[in-house]
Amino acid sequence: MKECNWKPVRIIDTTLREGEQAPGVYFDLKVKKQIVDGLVKVGVDEIELGVASRENDDLAPLAEYIRTAYPQQAFSLWCRCMEADVHHGASLTPDCLSLSIPASDLHLEKKLGKDRRWALRQLRKSIKQALAAGVPKVALGLEDASRADIGFVLELARAAEEAGAFRLRLADTVGICSPTDIARLLEKMSGLEMELGVHCHNDFGMATANTITGLENGALWGDATLLGLGERAGNCRLEEVLAFITLQKKTGTYNITAVSDLSRMVAQECRQEIPLTRPVIGANLFSCETGIHLQGIMADPVTYEPFDPESVGAKRTLLIGRQAGRRSICATLSRLGMTLPDEPGLVHLTRRVRSLAVSLQRPLSDREIIGLLGSEV
Repeated sequence: MKECNWKPVRIIDTTLREGEQAPGVYFDLKVKKQIVDGLVKVGVDEIELGVASRENDDLAPLAEYIRTAYPQQAFSLWCRCMEADVHHGASLTPDCLSLSIPASDLHLEKKLGKDRRWALRQLRKSIKQALAAGVPKVALGLEDASRADIGFVLELARAAEEAGAFRLRLADTVGICSPTDIARLLEKMSGLEMELGVHCHNDFGMATANTITGLENGALWGDATLLGLGERAGNCRLEEVLAFITLQKKTGTYNITAVSDLSRMVAQECRQEIPLTRPVIGANLFSCETGIHLQGIMADPVTYEPFDPESVGAKRTLLIGRQAGRRSICATLSRLGMTLPDEPGLVHLTRRVRSLAVSLQRPLSDREIIGLLGSEV
């Protein structure tokens, strides 16, 4: 794999297109505007507003909203390589029209009843139509690229490049790739002059890892959705990929605290609960109960935390329970302003803390710890 300097990296949020395809997810126009507000605050590089179709009643007012409220924010529309759709998409004056066409014979034949010659002819025609209509930038997404014949993927890519497309987005449509597969796929595209992007699904839990790998191996663009919303197991999670880029790779200017707030708002609108240990945004990420970990965190949080809680809008919570050690109990008593017992008393107190936590099946509150100390005295 290529060594990556992480400059530049650009993220497309497609919550309003791909994310809304998740079963049971329905955003009304008001919520869509709130999501746009949040994504602008986060600082994503491009917002994919939805599918260019006359049946999408919210698309025109949403496009007008983002043009008026945030003229500096780039936005795109996903569009089939169909004349009517391209015409409608261009009429909404996006910064980019992201055309899409199947790359695999499976999708071409089974879904559309078409062949490779049709795909090549249609993408050339659609790209030229969009550019002639005044769309500033036209991109091409290759659906099911990960299961397509690589020679044909390259043929489609070169045809798109010759027709004037500026970006090629490779889709792992059913999430079958590993990071190594993504790296190899991008290596095959290395001779292209177009900017490359990856669109990864999460069927085997690899979407975020595959997106990061893509960005490390030649892709300039990565797609993501808030909470990983999308069909089946969803997509690359925006909160994860942005946090990794910003906090681990120390690049980009994304507002990760805003990602956490926005994710929680979207979860509420989708009637979803965020798992307590969900990376970046889980409520229990910085809750620690293990004795040896507590000892390390009290000495220096970096020992067991990859980033500061404040960087993602969270707070650290140190819990005293069944795995508590004497040092962590001493630190807790000092925090509470309590007088420390002698060594035998501390040993006994530690045992009682652990025993009570086991019986209650939870960590102890400060009041309960004070109560145990009082009974010892």
